[in-house]
Amino acid sequence: MIIPPNQPPDRTIAISQTSHSWVSGQLARAWGNDRFARFEPYEQICYAAEQHDIGFLDWETQPTLNAWTGLPYTFEELPESIHLEIWRRGINQLMPVCYYASLVVSLHFCNLCERFHRNPPDRPEVVNFLQEQSEHQKRARETLGRDQLLEHAVASEVLAYHRDLIAVWDLLSLELCRGRSPEFRLPNVPVSSAKRVDLVVRQTGKGKTIWEVDPWPFATRALTTFCEGRVFRERFTDTEKMQLSLSNTDRVTVQFSFVPAG
Repeated sequence: MIIPPNQPPDRTIAISQTSHSWVSGQLARAWGNDRFARFEPYEQICYAAEQHDIGFLDWETQPTLNAWTGLPYTFEELPESIHLEIWRRGINQLMPVCYYASLVVSLHFCNLCERFHRNPPDRPEVVNFLQEQSEHQKRARETLGRDQLLEHAVASEVLAYHRDLIAVWDLLSLELCRGRSPEFRLPNVPVSSAKRVDLVVRQTGKGKTIWEVDPWPFATRALTTFCEGRVFRERFTDTEKMQLSLSNTDRVTVQFSFVPAG
């Protein structure tokens, strides 16, 4: 759950993790031009981007209450053990649909785990998650390496490139849905498997939903993406009441439009 700050109690918009990842998929499908390299396998990577947070779906339908805010826990506030289990569930759910997507999403989540969940580094739940994902990644590379259509895509440098692309689309979508800043920078965005550049994203004077992107990474001259939010009309002290309100609440379309800088 993503809940932008400073919203009125009678109209607080919350965006689910799975809806945010939908935006990531839309970014992936539009990615690439003369400067920014495309990627292969195309459909598998787009699916990974769109579905990388599928493990949150069950939790998002019945979220737990953060008593401090009176709203559902955001994904950043979730206890670590729940967060790791949701990542694990999502990777497993992808496996019977698209094995390559499960591999790339596993690499992405392990990278996030190493960055944000390794202090201190020897906690059993973190060690167990990283170990089991390492084993999954090894099996997946061996299996996919026998597929003539995918054998090229399991090379270490190719997987690292795809993992980093997922990370860019994930972070770009998160920053937009969070709504914390009118300008932000995405560092080390892959231009190709060997080249990186910083991407600057800022709101234009034409409206809060229009963002300039510099340099421009998309195939089209402009791009509009969509997700959905749910509207909370109050703050809660009871989890069941909050969950009931969520199941009956209004929905809104959330739109993000992009144009080249200048």
